Amino acid sequence: MQKILQSLNRRKVFRVATVYSVVAWLIMQILDIVLPTFNAPLWINQTLLLLLFLGLPLVTILAWLMDEQSEEIDAQNITIPEHRRSVIFGGSAISTLAFGLIFLAVTFLLLDRFLFSSVEPGSVVQSSSNANQQIVQRTNITLPSDQSIALAEMMPLGVGRKSLAISNQGNFLAYVANEYGSLKIYIRPMDSFEAYPLDGTEGGFSPFFSPDEQWLGFVTPTHILKIPVSGGSPQSLTESTNVYGVTWGLDNNIVFSEREGMRIASISSDGGQKKVLLESTDMLFDPEILPDNKGILLSNSSSVIQLFDPEVGVVRPLIPRGRDARYIDTGHIVYVGMESYMAVSFNLETMSTEGSPFPILNGVLTEAIGVGQLSFSDNGILAYVPGKDMGIVTPVWVNRNGEETPIPLDSGRYGSFDLSPDASQVAISIVDGSDSDIWVYDFDRRTSPQRLTVGRGALFPKWSLDGNDIAFGAQNPVNADVRARLDIQGAGELESTRIDADFADLIAPDSWSKNGELIVSAASQADQGLDLYIVDAADQERRPFVVTENSEWGASLSPNNDYVAFTTDVSGQYQINVKRFPPTEERWVISSGYGEEPFWSKDGSEIFYRRGNQWLSTPVKTTPEFEAGVPEVLFEGPYGNVYGISYGVDANGEKFFLLKQPDQEPPNEIYIVNNWTKELN
Repeated sequence: MQKILQSLNRRKVFRVATVYSVVAWLIMQILDIVLPTFNAPLWINQTLLLLLFLGLPLVTILAWLMDEQSEEIDAQNITIPEHRRSVIFGGSAISTLAFGLIFLAVTFLLLDRFLFSSVEPGSVVQSSSNANQQIVQRTNITLPSDQSIALAEMMPLGVGRKSLAISNQGNFLAYVANEYGSLKIYIRPMDSFEAYPLDGTEGGFSPFFSPDEQWLGFVTPTHILKIPVSGGSPQSLTESTNVYGVTWGLDNNIVFSEREGMRIASISSDGGQKKVLLESTDMLFDPEILPDNKGILLSNSSSVIQLFDPEVGVVRPLIPRGRDARYIDTGHIVYVGMESYMAVSFNLETMSTEGSPFPILNGVLTEAIGVGQLSFSDNGILAYVPGKDMGIVTPVWVNRNGEETPIPLDSGRYGSFDLSPDASQVAISIVDGSDSDIWVYDFDRRTSPQRLTVGRGALFPKWSLDGNDIAFGAQNPVNADVRARLDIQGAGELESTRIDADFADLIAPDSWSKNGELIVSAASQADQGLDLYIVDAADQERRPFVVTENSEWGASLSPNNDYVAFTTDVSGQYQINVKRFPPTEERWVISSGYGEEPFWSKDGSEIFYRRGNQWLSTPVKTTPEFEAGVPEVLFEGPYGNVYGISYGVDANGEKFFLLKQPDQEPPNEIYIVNNWTKELN
């Protein structure tokens, strides 16, 4: 044994291995920095480690052979010129050294990652069979130059839409790409540099994976569909409109929010009959199935996270200030808070939160109603789109050419609003924590906004034609057992009159008539979406105006009270229709393709409407008969889309009251964090 060691030492094997190790370690440190910069998949790092490790025996053998060759030359008294000798033996030494360096890097890295790595006390670490899963790794994926992540404003209704999903085991990433104004879903395998499109997903949004990663579900304005992850023909699972969140459970049941969030339903992943789980008195969205089907997490329109028990049909508040909640098997609920992503401990046995919520992540692109462009796998991989909170908006005036004029109002979480008849004031809902109330701001006086309601969960304000009263929908945002109601309140008074015309679901007042009647959007039947009703404020009687199997909402009454423009999905997509008031069988379509949120000009010569992030005007005539011209795009821009009519028009039809979103370049990057739960403290 001693002779062997002496021989190894004489032949410089130990010295070569030592130098080899130092250099290899340096190389691997450089690779650890460089590879993520180029979005290299994890397998490249793993392959290099393996190759370097296998190179160790080669290095030692080469070191031995090179010195043995040198001894043989000397023993045979072969004369080699000194300069050639240096080249021969110098080159062999360099080769040996290179192999040795590689090996040491591997050895040190393996020791560092697998032996010396430990979990800090109090940290939550995702368990994994892969030892490499102990390290928090960050990288980013850059989309091709002709693509960007689709923002919610591009999608129908522009609210509650996801553009990103990662599969359960983290092998696939799906994103909705905006390609020159068109939507298409792409799949990127996490071990690949390239993403591929899924033909048949054009116009789709809100992607979600099956638990076995074989299928990708997605949503269109009229259907929920699935398509093989590898590509193929999409299969329709069910007809459904206004879907606000979908999740695929381990039992292969798909749970989703539909009908403007007023119904939670489920369907088998093979299709078939839809099962209604909950008829809501509020907008409920972003369902998340808890382990063992113990319950479903939901978010409501007042930023309250709720827990729904399908077995008993009970919904109860869980987290008072949050949206878009997701459960992770570290025993936490992760959700969008008012300022950042938050986490709170959750006990599955007691079905209750424990301790105080704490912030975990900033800088995630969050849409206006609190849907974050973020997704995570079961094995600790987090994917998100960097960006701003688009729910923090600033009121502005915008003229017909798209030129903005600031309004001396602070940025905030504003919701639905309405301009007074003379456009001198605005009634606007402001979200404060878990509640929403209506405030009134005077443009001329420029004083601080005056609070009109207190603790009402008030939304959808609508001024009377004389400017003396404001109708609004109201519900208790915490107690889900309290029914929605319609209130009318004097613009300067604290007391209101409740209108209870036997509505069970959300009520949004849309328009006042000259005789004091209200046209409202309401859902009063379990098997239908929103419908339009006429409510008499005096006797509280209601009459149907447009009641169909489809959804109709956002009615705007013409100044002469002869016609009503409204949004409907009777054609399979949202369009602007016009009917007589009182109604007849006649109906006119005035939008070119998709459109929503009609608003009649004060002189009755135009109907304005919204199409995504564009604002259009259609010239109309109401006498002697109704006649509509060709729609014209007035302007476009990054303006917030809120529930209800998300803009107002002054008395002259020359400027629009809008909620300007933060400046946000079209996002073209997706951040990836491996083992992100290690940082959950």
